[in-house]
Amino acid sequence: MLYLLAGAATLWGLLSLFAGWLVLPPILLNGPVPLRTEPERQALRDAHTPPGAHWSRGVIAGGEGAPLEVWRLHRPAAKGVALVLHGFGDDAWGGLSRVEDLPDWDLVLFTFRGRDRHPEVPATLGGWERRDVVSVVQDLERQGTARSRILLVAASQGAGVALLALADLEPEGPPLGGALLECPYKDLADAARNHLRGALGRYESLLRPAEWIALRRAGRLAHFDPAAVSPKRAARGLKTPVALLTGDADPITPLEGVRAIARHCPDLTVVAGAGHCEAGGRVEGGWRGWAQARMTRWGLP
Repeated sequence: MLYLLAGAATLWGLLSLFAGWLVLPPILLNGPVPLRTEPERQALRDAHTPPGAHWSRGVIAGGEGAPLEVWRLHRPAAKGVALVLHGFGDDAWGGLSRVEDLPDWDLVLFTFRGRDRHPEVPATLGGWERRDVVSVVQDLERQGTARSRILLVAASQGAGVALLALADLEPEGPPLGGALLECPYKDLADAARNHLRGALGRYESLLRPAEWIALRRAGRLAHFDPAAVSPKRAARGLKTPVALLTGDADPITPLEGVRAIARHCPDLTVVAGAGHCEAGGRVEGGWRGWAQARMTRWGLP
């Protein structure tokens, strides 16, 4: 019996090493990006261009020097700039619905790490994406937009990245106007665990050693520290006003993790029965009403 147990433990250890070293890192680093043609991108912009508004395009260097294609919707007499950050597996154009939700603001969109143009660049779930956001905010400042008139609008991965970026931005300048964040992830280890649990169910716990190995391997391959990717820790002491929105039936970024962030950013709205990224569509008054109440409280126009 002892030999059987020892053999099973050895096999489990070898399988964990194999999965953690070879199988899981590519899954973490090669997140999907929507395949869109140029005509499809143009059609999306055309469908979300209000009367009198127009789009402009620029290219700047993001984290690790990755080129970011940054698009800005210019409105007449805009009151500020809303920087929209997309979720895992999405791209810049996934956030276009906010054009209607923020009618008095310019919108700025880009795909993390420029992966819509270069999908071979590894995704790091915040490791380098935080520097992408810092680069875009600094570019807006160079163009004459004060930080007090910059709003971060994000969901899921983008919401976690927003908190990481704020922690990087605030030590070298004033706070931003605000951050409207839906279902942020607590930290990278928790995000990886919850994504695997969605695929494996209760068997996910058997892969915990493989997850530990995979995160460290992914960090080495993509040159970042997975332990530093912690929106919960980044939220401590932020001066930028932050509002959190989530559902209590979210298996991807569970309520427990969002509550951990809310200990530092206590403006938390929980929508009963809402799953991942569903709270914005089910919150009383709609996302637009929820957001406007916060912006008014923060003194934003």
